[in-house]
Amino acid sequence: MAQVKNVAQGAWVSVIDARPLSTAKLRVAAYARVSSDSDDQINSYIAQVDHYTKYIASNEEWEMVDVYADEGLTGMETRRREEFNRMIADCRDGKIDRILVKSVSRFARNQEDYICYMRELMRLGVTIFFEKENIDTSKMTSEQAADIYGAFAQMETTGHSQNMRVSYRMRMEKGLLVPSATPYGYRLINNKMVVVPEEAETVKRIFQMYLAGRGREDIAKELDCLGIFRNCPSERWNRRAVDYILKNISYTGDQIWQKTYATDTLPFRQVPNIGQKPKYYAEECCPAIISKESFESVQKLIQQRNKQNVIGQRHSSPFRKHICCANCGTYCRRKRCGETWCWVCRQRDYSKDRCPVQQVSESDIIAIIQKVYGKLRNSRDAILRPMLTQLEDLRERELRGNNRIGDIDREMARLAEQNLVLNRLKDKGYVDPALYLSQQDEINGKALELRRLRRSIMERTHEDETIRKTEAMLDYLEDGPEWLDEIEPELFENLIDRILLTADRQVKIRLINGLEVIEPLEKEAA
Repeated sequence: MAQVKNVAQGAWVSVIDARPLSTAKLRVAAYARVSSDSDDQINSYIAQVDHYTKYIASNEEWEMVDVYADEGLTGMETRRREEFNRMIADCRDGKIDRILVKSVSRFARNQEDYICYMRELMRLGVTIFFEKENIDTSKMTSEQAADIYGAFAQMETTGHSQNMRVSYRMRMEKGLLVPSATPYGYRLINNKMVVVPEEAETVKRIFQMYLAGRGREDIAKELDCLGIFRNCPSERWNRRAVDYILKNISYTGDQIWQKTYATDTLPFRQVPNIGQKPKYYAEECCPAIISKESFESVQKLIQQRNKQNVIGQRHSSPFRKHICCANCGTYCRRKRCGETWCWVCRQRDYSKDRCPVQQVSESDIIAIIQKVYGKLRNSRDAILRPMLTQLEDLRERELRGNNRIGDIDREMARLAEQNLVLNRLKDKGYVDPALYLSQQDEINGKALELRRLRRSIMERTHEDETIRKTEAMLDYLEDGPEWLDEIEPELFENLIDRILLTADRQVKIRLINGLEVIEPLEKEAA
């Protein structure tokens, strides 16, 4: 700003220089991932975080959003990568304009996921730059980015898998397959299945009891009472373990190979083989524990009982997978109690000593749900709307006032720098190995603690999901009936998350936004 003399009036006039209008900075994030927990990969992880933190900060036109980094996880499936999913959620919330990634394979090694997320991000206006391949999605159409470059990541994984499949199939065709795991009753010794005598006796006992009319849960209870454990003392018997033994043809000395198979496309999944692939029936490939006649008799009996169960369960309950025991966390099961239906903790039903929570009649649960629904609908403006306002205010205050993230990022960058210097000194032989290991453990421990602290802070500022669910609840209650006559599945999608039965004769209704409503039972269970 300069000053000039006004000759006519003798006053000083300040001249304000013209300046270009300031433009909004590009909000840039980075994604890093390493695929194992080895020391080298941990160093790579720290180096990537440090690299992107400094790289983004060096560009004056960029504004740092975050460095999203998954450590020690497989890249096959994005659902297992918490930081990746958090990054995608932030993109959907409009917090990110551009993402930096080291390579396509770091972003996704699954073509299906790659195409899905690439197209979604480009629809949201978020561009991605892959350093290794020098790919910038801001310079191409969405179809080009998805179709041309999506195959890069998948090609790194499929080659090895195909070789393994061919080797596996050839061994099955020649009858030379050695299973990687053996069922209860056998051990693998020198690549041969050998019978374990005491476990074989238990297998025979299970078949005998089932043929004598005993149920699978009843058999499991008796084995536990007799002190017979499974592979280790911590594993108790249950219905599924007994069912697995009763249906396993290996106990006859024969085996069926390729009952399941891995899918051809990423992510690889084991799926039941119901005719898509050939199966191989191998006769007398292991010592028999039971006769084939006994096995066939058991299979016929299982089919008969399954038909009877289907007839008894034609009228399925909407409560299935929604009622839990508050004491042990077990899903409750529906059972007949005289002329009515009840819900009981599976542990309690197995043995009263295992859980103190008593069974509750279904009619009592329905009455409580109707009561809670009425309260929420009539008081939604007094309960849910103030809660929604408080959540929105809390989110805004925390996002505005949270300066700790920057401090943590700077400290993590400093630790990464220390770690890199330490590695260089070790490579040159200037650091004693014992001292190197101790200092590296200290640095990695501090970095891990900082990442945990950073994640906890970010989770506290992410109120979006709770806000969305509360809004959905309000919409459901406003559009719903005055009185809930029937319990429909939509109730558990839009209002109730879980129903918890307690030991003190109360029912907790946990709503989808985390709020809990507690109601006492009015009468004792049958």
